[in-house]
Amino acid sequence: MSAANQAETPNLTLVASNATPQLKARDSIDGVEFLQAISASLELDHVVRTAMSYLSELVAMRSWEYAFQSAQFEAPLFQLSDGKVDRHRLEYTLGSAGQPMGHLTLTRGRRFSEQEQEKIEGLLGLAAPALRNALRFRELSLQLETDPMTGLGNRRALHTQGERWLADSLRQHRPLTMLALDLDRFKPINDQFGHPEGDRLLCEVARVLRESTRPSDVCVRMGGDEFVVLLPGADLTCAMDCAERIRQTISEIELSVPDAAGVRVSASIGLAMHHEGMTLDQLYNQADNALYAAKHAGSNRVLAGGRSSLAKPELRIAAG
Repeated sequence: MSAANQAETPNLTLVASNATPQLKARDSIDGVEFLQAISASLELDHVVRTAMSYLSELVAMRSWEYAFQSAQFEAPLFQLSDGKVDRHRLEYTLGSAGQPMGHLTLTRGRRFSEQEQEKIEGLLGLAAPALRNALRFRELSLQLETDPMTGLGNRRALHTQGERWLADSLRQHRPLTMLALDLDRFKPINDQFGHPEGDRLLCEVARVLRESTRPSDVCVRMGGDEFVVLLPGADLTCAMDCAERIRQTISEIELSVPDAAGVRVSASIGLAMHHEGMTLDQLYNQADNALYAAKHAGSNRVLAGGRSSLAKPELRIAAG
């Protein structure tokens, strides 16, 4: 295994042992207790945090980060982290029975010894069945949280993933901003050129959202031609830049039917940034209100908290 400054990331194949686990690091970790704790829930969040909690008792570390990207769904990157990144790092690309199980990074101020790496890998081996089951459960949940036409998340995804990002933002004191997007004059396009062309347009918008956002951002089709994007770690300035990029790219979409030449596609976007005490529903309502104001002001624009793009200067949207 390699640590810290070595370029190559080791691939760690996790193989669970049938023997009774005997972990004695600092005489503080009981293997049976660990398995009971990590298997108490199928939620990936619980499994990862439990494993990292026990791992922190096993070896001293400054920070950890776990990431998993589903290959089956165009889903957001699942990412959890804690602590402050330090100088030396140990990275693992995890797998079991030929299936990818994510990427783990540990850091601290000094190198990890060979003995410590053996302890880490032993605990990760014990965690393998619980992690594998949690990943399967997550894949099943993604099926329930995916819009079948566009491949984006649906309302359920906004609730489950949004609540997770909201909790992380509050815990880490990081900003969280939401975009609410609606196509301008979508119904006439649907009526005039047919639902297949309307569906293709919605899929094009979904493509724009995926390409204009980060893997960790949550892109959702709420229904019809309404979309929502949740931007963890982004303040209003960053979110405005992202929204304007999305608006501009959508305006470049061309309809595919011959008699649609000259028909312009556009979108209106409302923004809201989370403030202390707000729920996810309240954040959505603020973004939706800003979207309504953008459409009322003439469409094809971005509005948020008193700031606007391609909007009348006197128009202001309350931030709180």
